[in-house]
Amino acid sequence: MKVCFITYGCRVNQAEAQRWEKLLTTKGYVVTTNPEEANLWIINTCAVTHKAEVQSRQIINKAIKLGKKAFVTGCYVELCRIENSENLKVFSNFKKDSIINHFENLDKSDTLKISRHRAIIKVQDGCNQYCSYCVVPYLRGKPRSYNIEQIIKEIKDYQSIGIKEVVLSGINIGLYGIDYENKISLNKLIKAILKETSGFRIRLSSIEINYIDQEFLEIISDNRICKHLHIPLQHGSDRILGLMNRRYDAFQFSQIIEKIFKLYPDISIGTDVMVGFPSETEDDFKRTLQLIEKIGFSYLHVFPYSKRPFTKASEMTEQIPENIKKQRADCLIEVGKRKKLEYIKKFIGSELEVIIENKKNGFFSGTSDNYIKCFVDNKKLVAGNIFKVIVNNIKGEYALASLIKNR
Repeated sequence: MKVCFITYGCRVNQAEAQRWEKLLTTKGYVVTTNPEEANLWIINTCAVTHKAEVQSRQIINKAIKLGKKAFVTGCYVELCRIENSENLKVFSNFKKDSIINHFENLDKSDTLKISRHRAIIKVQDGCNQYCSYCVVPYLRGKPRSYNIEQIIKEIKDYQSIGIKEVVLSGINIGLYGIDYENKISLNKLIKAILKETSGFRIRLSSIEINYIDQEFLEIISDNRICKHLHIPLQHGSDRILGLMNRRYDAFQFSQIIEKIFKLYPDISIGTDVMVGFPSETEDDFKRTLQLIEKIGFSYLHVFPYSKRPFTKASEMTEQIPENIKKQRADCLIEVGKRKKLEYIKKFIGSELEVIIENKKNGFFSGTSDNYIKCFVDNKKLVAGNIFKVIVNNIKGEYALASLIKNR
């Protein structure tokens, strides 16, 4: 019995798929990356943008056309209410963990196995912030946190198979613990992981600016915490941020980022930025551009605004034409490429610790602590291990590096 995971969207979906993969291997199932040879597709969908919705619909239709047996879950299922059929079994976002209960033990194994070399740990789900453009709270529900003991157990499972990096992920990880009446928090979770585990590094997926406090900034000084934060900006215009219900202004955002850089000058800070939000003027866009130029981001994720059902922004009358969205997105994408190169150039001649992940075009590729993607030319490398390298040059958006020694 061969199973293939087809995953769209956020790190939370990736974490779920990785967890299911780990559990299925202990039940004796074979996980393949080739959909054509699989007996069963497990499709974890997304609907955060119109493009993701289309991709999700297309893969479901492909499964139906090919007569593949498929388990389907994720946000697209919640949005479009997919019906069960002979080969298609649908699981809501709120019951997706029950997927694993539909697999019997074959030749049960005690050997855990996953196809990636970095483990993504889901610590939290849901959101109650209701940004005016975002459909996720309607599709994933209110914030729900996994308890600390459960998270640490899962981390130790991954550690037992040699994983050297875990990524803490959630829909809004700053809300971690809010459903426990704040008896636990993200800060307490990270402290507990640092205290009760060892031997691997910890990366945070994405954190909102509102949840970065002094205690958090002190915690991430630990050498095991990757010096990389992804902090969504979304816009540089206070007027648009207000319409988005983002709960901060451009000055507050830039002040906290400046504070982070003072403590950690070499840290990598990436961001999300949206163009074409309803009523966005050329002046609004220029404010975004100016703020991004001012802040030392190491990369940008650029999203044209996508009209989503249920959201307040979808009801706004001043929708921006698609060609204007594209022009503005293309402009920011070019800025993002330049900023990425500027960041990598800072580290030419410097040492980095890189976790090796794949081999491509004769080079091993990997990710550094500060989220620089590296190509390393050395036959002694082993995927999944952390190596010290020195950055020699840049190729495209990658650093070219050579091996120093194993950690």
